[in-house]
Amino acid sequence: MRWSRKSWLARPGKAEVLKRFVHILWQRLPRGGRRWLFIRLTAAVAPRPRRPAGAGTPVIVAGVLRCRTGLGESARMNLEGLRQAGLPFGSIDLSRSLLGSPDREEPYAAGTAPTAGPGSLILHASGPFLPYALRCCGAEVVRGKRVIGFLHWELPRLPAEWTVAFRSVHEIWVPSRFCAEAVRQDYDGTVRVIPHPVDVLGVEKRAAASAPFTVLSMLNLASGFERKNPLAAVRAFKLAFGGDPSARLVVKLLNEQSYGDGMAALRREAAGQDNIVLLSRSLRRRGVLDLIASADAVLSLHRSEGFGLLAAEAMLIGVPVIATDWSGTTDFLTAETGIPVPYRLVPAIDPQRSYHFPRQSWADADVEAAAAALLRLRDDPVYRQELAQRGQAAARRMFSMDRYAAALKAAVGS
Repeated sequence: MRWSRKSWLARPGKAEVLKRFVHILWQRLPRGGRRWLFIRLTAAVAPRPRRPAGAGTPVIVAGVLRCRTGLGESARMNLEGLRQAGLPFGSIDLSRSLLGSPDREEPYAAGTAPTAGPGSLILHASGPFLPYALRCCGAEVVRGKRVIGFLHWELPRLPAEWTVAFRSVHEIWVPSRFCAEAVRQDYDGTVRVIPHPVDVLGVEKRAAASAPFTVLSMLNLASGFERKNPLAAVRAFKLAFGGDPSARLVVKLLNEQSYGDGMAALRREAAGQDNIVLLSRSLRRRGVLDLIASADAVLSLHRSEGFGLLAAEAMLIGVPVIATDWSGTTDFLTAETGIPVPYRLVPAIDPQRSYHFPRQSWADADVEAAAAALLRLRDDPVYRQELAQRGQAAARRMFSMDRYAAALKAAVGS
């Protein structure tokens, strides 16, 4: 019998043996080498979108729709905006692909089943993985669509590996001017700024009776410990209040197991402080919003944000925000709507390597200025209330679903 690869693979167990062999070889490659190879291989085999003809609808949204991540939330908000805009839409959930792994699945508006033919396909994925997302969607769905990459990035310049994905899209959407400036340096196609809508499910600030002045900081360690900069938040709180039991800092954590060194540093910084709580309990979205509503101030001394969802949510709920005056949050947090914290630019050094670009810069917030802001908010309740009201009014204008739906209609061209 003549040997052939197909007949060999057809034998029981042979395909599994080959799969395991390839997996072993893959794992032996250095991590950076695996990433480089994966990005280029998927770019080579992904469906190549052609310039579409016809209407921009229906709109298909593809992303990690069930994952509790920023990319997952971005895609879910996109679907809800399309629903409220009355545009025909569908979805492709990539949560079970290499792009995501949901620990607790989030609900979303699925729409109709994706179809072939004209329309728009919006991909919510990290830049270099846009071709892989296209591959997951399938050539039939991609064919005839205008392909849009909805991107987030937190530094002034895109990594070089992102440019390999630009030929996979017809245009790029971003949530802030900061992101747009980064993309436009390397991409000569259409770039649209479409700020996220923010839905806080009707949650509003609750008056606290005889409770300590409560400051809230939040981070997902998987998203970047150094970028979120929780150590600066703890230091600012300690500088402002020391061990005063009339003030309390709550640091809400997600995925603490993803960066043990960061958790150890955070515990050391908070050691001996009975008025600092490290809260790692998993909460659903409503629980997170209730936690924000229970605070008297939200403190975000981030080094960089592509958008700044926590700050936007807090403002909409009616909680005053103290945040670094740099990157995405500057689109909506000003001296009228919150307390911008001055900073100096430092090299972007990230031990987790997600944002390790020493030739680029990000912000190092002024801890003393942040401490002074905390003291002012505690000691001047009239100012605190007025600031919260101005921030809430601005957030309602900027982040309303009606405004987002109108922006989607205009961008899709329905």
